[in-house]
Amino acid sequence: MSRFSYFILTVLFLSFALVPAFASESTLNLAGNGARAAGMGYAFTGVADDATAISWNAAGLTQLYSMEASVIARFGFGSYAYEGWPDAPDVEYASKFNLNFASFVFPFSVGRFNVVGGVAYRTIYDFNQEITVKWETGDVVSSSEGGVNAISPAIGFQLNDMMSFGATLNIYTGSLKSKSSDDRYGTSYDGSPIDFSGTSVDVGILLRPNSKFSVGANLNFPNKLKTKMEGESDELAVPFFFSVGGAFRATDNLLIAFDYFSRSWSKSEDFKDEDNPDQYDLNSIHVGLEYLLTSGNAVMPIRLGFFTNPLFGTLDKDNNQVVDKVITAGIGLVMKKIILDGAIEFEPSSIGVTDDISIEQKLFRVTIGATVHFGQD
Repeated sequence: MSRFSYFILTVLFLSFALVPAFASESTLNLAGNGARAAGMGYAFTGVADDATAISWNAAGLTQLYSMEASVIARFGFGSYAYEGWPDAPDVEYASKFNLNFASFVFPFSVGRFNVVGGVAYRTIYDFNQEITVKWETGDVVSSSEGGVNAISPAIGFQLNDMMSFGATLNIYTGSLKSKSSDDRYGTSYDGSPIDFSGTSVDVGILLRPNSKFSVGANLNFPNKLKTKMEGESDELAVPFFFSVGGAFRATDNLLIAFDYFSRSWSKSEDFKDEDNPDQYDLNSIHVGLEYLLTSGNAVMPIRLGFFTNPLFGTLDKDNNQVVDKVITAGIGLVMKKIILDGAIEFEPSSIGVTDDISIEQKLFRVTIGATVHFGQD
């Protein structure tokens, strides 16, 4: 097991001791990119028709026909309460406003088919969080900052009227630093920073048999996430991941999408557990819809979504992995060459700690973004 794996499991243990429901916010759940995708419950593999296709399915880039640039940011907040524990502390959660995705894409033609290149800076794993436990005698604050980011050049090729392929190269960068303080005893701790590097490759395919249906898949091939802490290097084995999705354009204004993500961390040598082999798996289902409200030249997309969110290494009193259910909503505004998008995710959760005590969570994430098109009106 790598030093980084030990560090993650230590963070999990400490987080679970304070706030089990927030454990996944500091670990290895992939951070979905994009405000539009967030509003649709991250059901985007079979849609992938904007610049965030670089992260969802690079084959979808072939649906773009003008140069565009985009920038997207995200933050979160929340709280939870103990039920059945009379003297329980108040607990607050927050993550700072940080860059989720930024990109530039440029289409060009080869014969009668579209080819689109692009490059993005994107968050792969987001470790930003701060948890404040408010006891009567003082606050205990535990925080982590940073994450695994990537510089991601990508290209999509349209092979024919029905089929496109794409590929993304992810060049890992970023760092992670943790710290904590305990006002009750006047103690504090600053963890040594961990720096990340490495590369990975994603390959996507998109099939569009007609104007109403599309089906996509994105394959994230096994790779090594290299880490460096206190001058010592190590690596985390990242296993094969994939997502598959479909989209149905019921009308010109209504889009319905469905995705399945397979993120089986239990197949990594760094997270083998014979007693509970599935506790680190992050397999999930996602559904979403988008409806375009139109009035003259004005277009306002309205989005709704739902997805399951398994918590990495978080077990309930019956030794079962905790799986949250997340509701999403979003709105957009199309103004000629500028598109503004926003989304909010609501993640309630109830975790049974013992037969008498449970934790009731209310967690929110907000994503906002803007896209500028440089082509003709």
